[in-house]
Amino acid sequence: MLIRKNLQKWAFDIPNLLSISRLFLVFPLILFLEINKPFYVFILIIIGGLTDYFDGLIARKFNLKTRLGAILDPLSDKVFYLIPLVFLCKNNLIPFWSLTLILFRELIISSLRNITKDGLPASMLGKLKTFFFFTSVITFFTPLKISLLNNLALIFYWLGFFLTFVTLLGYLRIKKNLI
Repeated sequence: MLIRKNLQKWAFDIPNLLSISRLFLVFPLILFLEINKPFYVFILIIIGGLTDYFDGLIARKFNLKTRLGAILDPLSDKVFYLIPLVFLCKNNLIPFWSLTLILFRELIISSLRNITKDGLPASMLGKLKTFFFFTSVITFFTPLKISLLNNLALIFYWLGFFLTFVTLLGYLRIKKNLI
């Protein structure tokens, strides 16, 4: 009985542990960006994307959704894809103004998540936005140096940028109904 309870507790924590692991991956991500090791950045972004996928899959499959997870998972996603976007901005691959607007939106949504009882879980469009940003940074940092890939990376970036504001309006509408 005790073993079963411990296994259930461990399973309960797996999605949150995966989200936390993504936060810890930020440190080597920053290091490899700083020392210009794009292959390692590419690998870390893929690992980060996989942890995002599996934490959501496990949480849904075993009904392990928690308020902490509703806050921690999106926070981990934001930190994990925003850092490479800052690097891309610094290297003039994406415009500063667009990144500034994305950061502004993320601050608003994070504030809403903190004052909402359920943590304001991500919408399907919000998940699609994150997918586009992850795909964009993966494509920007791919070891294959093909100009078509840079164009695709920019397309994914601008799709994520567009969804940034579509989802902001959706979350503001939800929040208005919760008050």
